[in-house]
Amino acid sequence: MDRSGGIHTYDLIVIGAGPAGSTVARHAAKLGLKCLLLEKERIPRSKLCGGGITPKVLSLLDFNLPEEIIESAPMSARIHIGSKCFPFGSSSPLVYMTSREKFDTLLAEKAAEAGAEVKDGTRVQNLIVRSSLVEVQTPNDSFEAMMVVGCDGMTGPTARATGLYARWEPSEIAYGIESEIRVGEEAVRRFMGPEKYFDVYFGVSPAGYGWVFPKNDHLTVGVGCRMSKLRDGPTLFKSFLKFIPELEGYEIPSPRAHLIPLGGAAQVPVAAERVLLAGDSAGFVEPLLGEGIYFAIRGGGIAAEIANEACQSGRFDRGFLERYEERCASALRADFASAFRLARLSYLENYDMDLLAKFFFSDERFHDCMIGLMNGSVRFRDVQRKLAWPYLKYRLAKLGLPIPA
Repeated sequence: MDRSGGIHTYDLIVIGAGPAGSTVARHAAKLGLKCLLLEKERIPRSKLCGGGITPKVLSLLDFNLPEEIIESAPMSARIHIGSKCFPFGSSSPLVYMTSREKFDTLLAEKAAEAGAEVKDGTRVQNLIVRSSLVEVQTPNDSFEAMMVVGCDGMTGPTARATGLYARWEPSEIAYGIESEIRVGEEAVRRFMGPEKYFDVYFGVSPAGYGWVFPKNDHLTVGVGCRMSKLRDGPTLFKSFLKFIPELEGYEIPSPRAHLIPLGGAAQVPVAAERVLLAGDSAGFVEPLLGEGIYFAIRGGGIAAEIANEACQSGRFDRGFLERYEERCASALRADFASAFRLARLSYLENYDMDLLAKFFFSDERFHDCMIGLMNGSVRFRDVQRKLAWPYLKYRLAKLGLPIPA
């Protein structure tokens, strides 16, 4: 990665080299824009994340995921509620497990190969939107561009400096806390079993769920909770570990925490004069499965298209860039709204977990929907329709009414 200094003018500056930022930079460069991608950390960088790449993410990429970055490829899942377990599986991988360090590095390299200039170790301190350009200030340099796409996370400088938003409400975000627990390759194989499982645990958080993702020689173990319901993150994590007997006897490294926007609950503006937001900074994470990578890449592609249209037309005003919000609303936010309704039903609002298990988690239609959401054959808006009958039975049971056969 290039670390040279200098002051230059670009068509587009992208801030943040996560999946959203690297996608914007790569697509913009392929469209012919002179593009600079700025990343505050040195690449490769550590990034707290479950590291699951679903098949529908791969459908957005025009290159293959290298075998060497795939640590495991579970083909089945187990949903746990107390002592009950509801397994389901597929004939092909449900998800490809990797580390965000490896995946994000790959995407940044692809952006550079496409012609984007990548500067890592470059922290953005401020942005100034002027009448004819945007100035991006770093500790050692200033850069200018016709426009900026901020992919710098929920607490990044782009949204604050440009007045898009100042803060997030606790009800709009989730708190995730996880640890990478070294157990050895053989223990990982035993944990996955011949069915190649990964695991999700409900009823372990006041408004969230837990997960165990198998990697090459370790397990990524974490639990999440809506911030408005969280009391003590480390205590929540320790309590969750008691549900995983396979971890007994292993050293548990201190967990790390991160914040996740709840798409559907979070409705932040994503366009201003000469500025767009994508990825976590735009709230592009669906709240049911917590998947952000697919929506980061999908939204990043849309942002690159809009940036190219703006540069070609010379239009960088808020009115012109509203088309980004319109396209994101159609491509992404309709799914966020549906996913948020499903999340509220399943865990965000403390619904009856025993009844959910009886009418949803044990139903093959639910299993098919989960598989479809991961491989891209089902959208969240479809899930509401497909699960209408189990939901009706659930509501009748809640009311104490007879359940139709």
